[in-house]
Amino acid sequence: MRAMHKGKRYLRSGLSVLLGAGATLGGSFLISRIREKQNVETRLDRLEQMLEQVGQGKEASSPAQKKAAPRKRK
Repeated sequence: MRAMHKGKRYLRSGLSVLLGAGATLGGSFLISRIREKQNVETRLDRLEQMLEQVGQGKEASSPAQKKAAPRKRK
């Protein structure tokens, strides 16, 4: 009986260590995924801002080009 109680105690200790290690690994995995998602969103926001700036630059330059260089037909 005594050996059985020792075995249960060791088993319980081993399981609690494994549970703690699993929780730590799972938590770090979730945190890394959240950070990765935030990084992707930040990059997409930057790309959208760049595209808006490029689009605004083209819109501002296109009327000026039409007025500055009229072409004559022959």
